[in-house]
Amino acid sequence: MTRRRLYFTLLLFWVGLTFLFTSIPYLKIPAYIPFWDKGAHFAFYGVTGFLCTLWRRESGHPPKRAIFYAILFVLAVGAVDEIHQHWIPGRSADLLDWVADM
Repeated sequence: MTRRRLYFTLLLFWVGLTFLFTSIPYLKIPAYIPFWDKGAHFAFYGVTGFLCTLWRRESGHPPKRAIFYAILFVLAVGAVDEIHQHWIPGRSADLLDWVADM
């Protein structure tokens, strides 16, 4: 397996895992840790951006273009995820969560 395919497979797995976690209804967030949910968004989508950048670099794109594509990808996936959460019981679509995704 080439590194390009490996990074793409890891990216798909990670995005799938993210959507799986955001599909959990009535998720309890620790209230004693301030901004815990925003940190989780930042971490999950940070990994998404990193994996996307690696995949685009291995696809032959220069670093700046690979980062640009990763930013666009994270913006799109984050928006779809927030819209998706609108239909999950106990979850909501939140603009601030989308900002944390970015």
